[in-house]
Amino acid sequence: PTRPHSPVAPRMSVALGVPSLAFASPRSRAAPNPSAAYAPRVLSASASTKRSLSRIRGRGHETKTLNVVPIGFPPPDLSWIPTPAQVFAVENAAIFPLWGAMMFAPKNRVTKAVMRGNAVPFLTCGVYLYLTWFSFHDPRILEAFSTGKPDLAALAKGFSYQWCMAVGWAHFIAMDLFVGRWVYLDSQKNDVFAAHSLLLTLFFGPTGAVSHVITRGVTGMVRGEKLIDVMDTSGEK
Repeated sequence: PTRPHSPVAPRMSVALGVPSLAFASPRSRAAPNPSAAYAPRVLSASASTKRSLSRIRGRGHETKTLNVVPIGFPPPDLSWIPTPAQVFAVENAAIFPLWGAMMFAPKNRVTKAVMRGNAVPFLTCGVYLYLTWFSFHDPRILEAFSTGKPDLAALAKGFSYQWCMAVGWAHFIAMDLFVGRWVYLDSQKNDVFAAHSLLLTLFFGPTGAVSHVITRGVTGMVRGEKLIDVMDTSGEK
């Protein structure tokens, strides 16, 4: 308590956003401390504020926790199927030796037997169908392509998932190998050098096909003869 004859000055302090009136003597304000400006201000809640907080805490609001199940694929009952990463690894391990054989051992009887048969196209098609079938069972991929518009944003969102990206990779492998097989078989029929065209087909797709057509045309001009495409059946009876 202050003395009755001591003048007092009101001072406003704020605690938790609630103003309360306090009194301090002028003597306590007359000698400012230079370091006081840099000291942290300590706020104390008033009695009414404390009572209000106690009432809020005492109301016993219940909080509910939602168990969010992450959306993913495959579901637990299909966890046994090969993953996109596993299919990707097997695809690459099986396909690249075929390209190497066509480029560096084109006259080998094993290379000729494998590339003239239909097993390779059917296997690559089967892998593509497998990945496509299960990728469209993923609700995230369906939602990404649900716009119905062939815009880059939808494609980027859809191909951000492994299943859909594996489908795209299987598509590249199947189509590039189909074109590479044609280049190889045509070069064997017409005895045209094709290693450079096969390499371009492997890495740059259509450029390899164009390269082989140009190479075959130049070779025919040098030989003075017309080279017939391996897929041209017009002369057959």
